[in-house]
Amino acid sequence: MKKTIWIFAVSFAIFTLFLGSFAVSAKPKGKFTIASSQGTMELRSVYDPHTAVGATPTTFKSMIFDSLSHRDLNGKVIPALATDWEIGTNWSHMTFNIRRGVKFHNGDSLTAADVKYSIERAMREDIRFVFGGEMRRLISSVETMGDFKVKINLKGPYLAFFDRCFDYLAIVPKNYTEKVGDKGFAKKPVGTGPFKMAKFARDRYLDGRAVENHYRKTPYVRDVHYMNVKEHSTRLAMLKTGEADMVMLLSTHIPNVKRDKKLRIIWSRHTYLITMVFFDLAHPEDSPFKDIRVRKATRLAIDLRGIADAVSFGAQEPWGSFLAPYHLGYDTNQQASPYDPEKAKKLMVEAGYAKGFDTTMTVHPSHPPRFEPMIAMLKKIGIRVKMRVPEAGTWSKMFVGAKFRGIGYGSGPWWVGRGHPASALNSHITGGWNHKLATPAIYKAMSNLEVAVGDDNIAAKAKILNDQIFTDLIRFPLWSSHVAFAVNQRVKAYPAAPGTVFPRNFEYLELND
Repeated sequence: MKKTIWIFAVSFAIFTLFLGSFAVSAKPKGKFTIASSQGTMELRSVYDPHTAVGATPTTFKSMIFDSLSHRDLNGKVIPALATDWEIGTNWSHMTFNIRRGVKFHNGDSLTAADVKYSIERAMREDIRFVFGGEMRRLISSVETMGDFKVKINLKGPYLAFFDRCFDYLAIVPKNYTEKVGDKGFAKKPVGTGPFKMAKFARDRYLDGRAVENHYRKTPYVRDVHYMNVKEHSTRLAMLKTGEADMVMLLSTHIPNVKRDKKLRIIWSRHTYLITMVFFDLAHPEDSPFKDIRVRKATRLAIDLRGIADAVSFGAQEPWGSFLAPYHLGYDTNQQASPYDPEKAKKLMVEAGYAKGFDTTMTVHPSHPPRFEPMIAMLKKIGIRVKMRVPEAGTWSKMFVGAKFRGIGYGSGPWWVGRGHPASALNSHITGGWNHKLATPAIYKAMSNLEVAVGDDNIAAKAKILNDQIFTDLIRFPLWSSHVAFAVNQRVKAYPAAPGTVFPRNFEYLELND
């Protein structure tokens, strides 16, 4: 007997009426410009959403593409290209009823065949989709049941699937993609999102044009111009001069924005966890960090509160868990690591490093202000670090390729509002961003969490995984990151999605002119 997880008997009827109202909504107008802090689009093939290697593409996916489900402005899962779905007993399968009447931006009609093709394409090993490995582990096959119904046969519970739909799993047109090929699709991408691709240049900019009478939400703004501006001061200057309407704000610029009455900040809280990663554990050569006492000393040597108060201006909060407050299993009593350099020195002596040692600390170009104070703190206990800051694209490639040595910045777990703790922790603990550090015990704990069913069981398994990461100490939490988006007076409203790191939901953004 099938178990229905979401029932839309009444609520879906109301939702349908709600959708229908957009058919007579005002025509999109105006141009909105956002300057991102990224130096790369984090795609292996631009622009192909199934080749994403980082989180930057979640912005583009939310504009140009859509998936089976979406999230509303409160983070709740809602129907999108699927009108409703059912979960089979013991998660044996998922069936989705596909929305009728939806058109791709090239005019092709959406059918079940497109959904089947898109899921199987994301599962291809050669595509190297960021969650392709996870999908291959949990999905046994995909089949169509007529033109508007899809059945996904599962190997076990796949609670993270709806998070993947919102973040990355774009539905693409089968006939068009097969006709032009992977390279052709990347050059001229086609989706069903609230914006269609107008033009783009790799790692520089992307322009989207609003889709009128979009089935889910017609945008208020006609044109969105997204551009990468790596230099933080340049972004802020562009906001002040009106060249940009929104910027991803460097924390040290927060006081500047707060003093300017023409600007304001929109916060997205508990977006991701900033961690210190022990890169040397991924390599066979000897390293002081392979002694857990040295790793514990490193943790105790860093004054998290002092650094946060000095340079973050509210953007970082010292954190003591690998889970966010909205995750099952989060323990409110788990505090951030204390600052105890004297105890750290004793651990260094016990480990045989009374005279200390030299190492490197590699940091993403957006985070030097937070890590620079650590140089002096670590030196006090004998760890002499040389900080390296590669450009953003190089940093991403080297991290995913497990090429770093010493210690350094870790951009995760990548929570981004994901409801299930397994989907929030997977990518950076056991997935493609784990720098080949996950131990057998961590893999086992993650696997148990991924198949857990029921809130109490999920919470218990999440706590076990959290504790195991601390036990093995492959990385440790530094700060929970709150992202600040600064906007000028042209922006009337922008309801940021919960946990958003990179902006989405531009269809809900409103301008004053």
